[in-house]
Amino acid sequence: MPSHHKPAGQIPVPLFVFGAVALLLGVMTEILGVFDRATASLRALCESGNVVLSTTAGVPDLSGILVTTCASFGLAGAVLTTPGNGRRVILGVSALTLTIAFLPAFAVWGIFWKPFGMTLAISWSWFSSFLYARTHRMPCEGVRSDDAENVIPLNGERALEDRSLRADG
Repeated sequence: MPSHHKPAGQIPVPLFVFGAVALLLGVMTEILGVFDRATASLRALCESGNVVLSTTAGVPDLSGILVTTCASFGLAGAVLTTPGNGRRVILGVSALTLTIAFLPAFAVWGIFWKPFGMTLAISWSWFSSFLYARTHRMPCEGVRSDDAENVIPLNGERALEDRSLRADG
C-alpha cells in the first residue's frame, strides 16, 4: 500500500518552485520598470506630507531582494504546511499587511520603501502555494485512509485459527 507521507526532513519541490518564481517575478518587474510611475507617485505622496526621505530601499536593491526572498519562500512554506484554507488566507493577508507596513516604518528613518515588487512577489507566492495546497492533499492535514483493514485473516465470519483469550497466547 503506498504511503501518503513524505519521509521526515524532505522539503517539497513546490516550496522552491513557488518561492523562486515569486522572487523572480517581483525582481524582474522592478528591473524592467513596470512600477516606476507608481513608485514615483507614492514617493511624491510621502514627501508632500513633509517626510524627508534620504534613501531608497526595496527590490531590486540587495536589501529588498533579501527581504523578498525570505518573505516569498517563508510564505510559501507556511501556506504549504498549514492546514485549512481559512488559515492560509490569514497568512496571505498578514504577509501583505506587513509588506505595506514597511512603508511608514522605514519612513521614520528617512528611508523610502518601494513596496510594489515585494507585494507582487508575496501575492504570487501566496496565490500559487494556496492553489496547490487547496488542490492537493497536504501532509499537515492528516491521513485520510480508506476503510479500516482487518488484521486477523477471516474465513467467512470466523478467524482461520482459534485465538486464545489469554494474554500469554
